[in-house]
Amino acid sequence: MVGSAKRIEHYNNRMVSSQVDPVLAATNAGQKANFAEYVIDYVPLQMLVHQYLDSQGAFPAEYFNYNAFAGEIYHVSEHFSGAGAVAAANDFVIKYTGMGCTAARLKAIALIFGIVVP
Repeated sequence: MVGSAKRIEHYNNRMVSSQVDPVLAATNAGQKANFAEYVIDYVPLQMLVHQYLDSQGAFPAEYFNYNAFAGEIYHVSEHFSGAGAVAAANDFVIKYTGMGCTAARLKAIALIFGIVVP
């Protein structure tokens, strides 16, 4: 798995491309800062999700749905708290169990992001 520094470097290299519209150059620094902030915050949590899935013996093919769930839970944890976060997370658990994920694993992943799903 690629770490935070490598992802930031890759993003920064893409943004230097001659294909980037000069108008975007003014917002480029802000975009880089926002992406760096997101990656520094999210990647350690994503690595914890991978460690958890590894410890549970999940198959590599299953990681896609669990990573998508983790991304949605991350968004919820950044924008909501309390009962609102729990309700949204519960909806995502229902959604992803319908896609073949295990409810216990989903709830454990939500807990990594600080949301306790009953």
